[in-house]
Amino acid sequence: MALTKADREILKLMQRDATITLNELAERVGLSPSSAQRRLQKLREDKVILRDVSVVDPKKVGMAVSMLVEVELERDRPELMPPFLRWVADTPEVQEAWGTSGRGDFTLVILVQSVEHFDVLADRMMEMNPNIRKFTTSVVLKTLKRTLAVHVE
Repeated sequence: MALTKADREILKLMQRDATITLNELAERVGLSPSSAQRRLQKLREDKVILRDVSVVDPKKVGMAVSMLVEVELERDRPELMPPFLRWVADTPEVQEAWGTSGRGDFTLVILVQSVEHFDVLADRMMEMNPNIRKFTTSVVLKTLKRTLAVHVE
């Protein structure tokens, strides 16, 4: 799908505030409300907009500790990959997960209530995933920036 200037503006505005009214969106983009609605629907149908969510402050819901976990898997046991991928998908404390190059194979962003909570989670991760060779954890001391917004020019 080729994005028009109006599509790009809609994406910028929706990423900032998905609760914007259709009339306000149309006015700010310079379209009629019906045209803005059609474009917005098309962006959703084409999976340019994957979903609309509310961003929650983790600390206000008791998830005070953020951790980056680098996981290294055993190279010779690819048959054990599906359980790890299922564990990642099914574990609510895992906020983000990336397959990476470098020392580890995966990097996980994990939000937990406490270091003790993470310790229990890490034990469960190792117990359920014999394909993990080792993992390294970094505790996030300060969040400088947190966004899911994609830069749209």
